Amino acid sequence: MNEQDVIVQQTIYRKKVFQVLHFITSMKVAMALLMLLAGAAMIGTVISPQRYDIYHSMGFRLLLTLICGSTFICSMKQLAALCLSNKWRHLDPWGTFAVHMAIVLIVLGALYGNVYGFSEEINLSVGKDYEITQEKYRGIGEPFTLHLENFETQYYADGTVSDWISHIRIEHNGQNGFTQEVKVNHPLIYQGVSIYQSSFGMAIQTQYLDTAGKVLREASLGEGRGMVLERDMMILPVRYVGGLNPQIMYIVYKGGREYDWGAAPLGSSRFIGPQMGMVKFTEAQPFSGLLIKRDPGIPLVWFGFLLLAFGFFASLYKKTILTSNQKG
Repeated sequence: MNEQDVIVQQTIYRKKVFQVLHFITSMKVAMALLMLLAGAAMIGTVISPQRYDIYHSMGFRLLLTLICGSTFICSMKQLAALCLSNKWRHLDPWGTFAVHMAIVLIVLGALYGNVYGFSEEINLSVGKDYEITQEKYRGIGEPFTLHLENFETQYYADGTVSDWISHIRIEHNGQNGFTQEVKVNHPLIYQGVSIYQSSFGMAIQTQYLDTAGKVLREASLGEGRGMVLERDMMILPVRYVGGLNPQIMYIVYKGGREYDWGAAPLGSSRFIGPQMGMVKFTEAQPFSGLLIKRDPGIPLVWFGFLLLAFGFFASLYKKTILTSNQKG
């Protein structure tokens, strides 16, 4: 192969690479990726995170990366063409460029928060602690502890619930920091970590014992949360009934079907069937369901939305002025 043939082949190869890059970074591909992202987000809202967390999967992160890269390169091509033309003195072309860059920032913020942020729901009983450490949650500063001092439910005059309030104390380096009320729309924010009120219930300390009284299984269960007793058996505390003699209503399932049911006073043991052991509910404490969340990509997302608003305004400014002049 002579030198001229090598040059021709290299030229053909560069042309094909340029065509592929031109296609990948086209606006059509970017819109198609955005449609895929919307579809994945819709699927993610249907599928339970316990079954499959689509938002933190490698496929979802790869999709965000492709959208960000494709839109950014497309925007740079648009910027180069804009600077070489006579339209750079007008506002509306810059508005279109701002919209594209806003999409880049929003997606980049979402990707950054997806990789380096976290979101977890916990159940914290009254009087108990929960530690926020770097081993559990990446990206936080110094570790600190949440202590739930009290949990209360407020009601309207007609008896309906108006608010759930958790009284949480922050403990830092073994010292009491401050106490704050955490409500549904009023989170506690400390060291970039947000603590939201998400749910409430009763934490029921449940034991499964053999006929001699030896503890075989033990767990703290919320109402409606089950514990496996044997291979095909499960006990489900259904409801806590308070009063002078508090009781726990429960159902035992065997092979997926109801096997036994009843109400057991706190501290009392109950046999749950022939040749089976006993169930015992030793304690019931109210707990607060808290959402612990950190999203370092939020500033990028907010700046992206501001840029998006400017872009739409700049894009429509000239058309609005022309329409107003025509009407005048």
